[in-house]
Amino acid sequence: MATTEADTTIRSLELAGFASWPAARVAADGAWQVRLSPHLPYKRTNSINCLDPEDNAGIEPRLARAMAIFAASGVQPTLRVTPLTPPELTEACSRDGWSGPYSESVVMTAPLQSAFNHGAFEGFEVPAPQWIADYMALTMDRTIDATAIAETLSAIEKPVRFLRVAAPDQCLGVAIAVIQGTLVGLFGLAVAKAARRTGIGRTLSHAALAWGADNGARTAWLQVEADNFPARRLYDALGFGERYRYAYRSFNTASDQVGQIE
Repeated sequence: MATTEADTTIRSLELAGFASWPAARVAADGAWQVRLSPHLPYKRTNSINCLDPEDNAGIEPRLARAMAIFAASGVQPTLRVTPLTPPELTEACSRDGWSGPYSESVVMTAPLQSAFNHGAFEGFEVPAPQWIADYMALTMDRTIDATAIAETLSAIEKPVRFLRVAAPDQCLGVAIAVIQGTLVGLFGLAVAKAARRTGIGRTLSHAALAWGADNGARTAWLQVEADNFPARRLYDALGFGERYRYAYRSFNTASDQVGQIE
């Protein structure tokens, strides 16, 4: 299927991202959203996000209100800077007390093909306890609350698939695929160290894209850290191209960013 301009507007991709990785709480202020999940250290769900670069009225008092929401929740104030962030807000978060930009990520898109060549995998409609355990083991610190992770994953808007490739005694890789309208997003792709460079990442990616194409999606999208060159080489080979980038600025020092997960 052909990709249309409407599929890949930055706003449509941002909204798909919000739905695909939900925050526990959202406080809206015009086109600004303060997204909070105090129980989890994810930057994308603990940050100010904007959907209109022209929503630039009253920057200082609105930023103060947003920072008060963070303070009340015990969360470090963080701005996620995208092409939709008003330049005046970025400037306000470039002053004393705010960090420089960090954790730059690349948002990539690809038109879906009609056929994919993937190996054997498992797919689940809900995140079963074993899948969550495998996901946590491959992607994050085991000290994070598994119950909180399960609640976040279970809140993802359907249709969603939790994908897994496993050997008899080991999970080799996991991924999440989420459909939003004509978009299918690929998230949480992780491969066990012992299984890297064996095609597991490609198998999971193809499985996600095939599921999306079979269920009406026209365009695949994902976000990857800019310095994750092995992953970016895989996505380049799969036909993904860069759509835009984003980064973060946080209030206080760089040392306070330790432990935050994209």
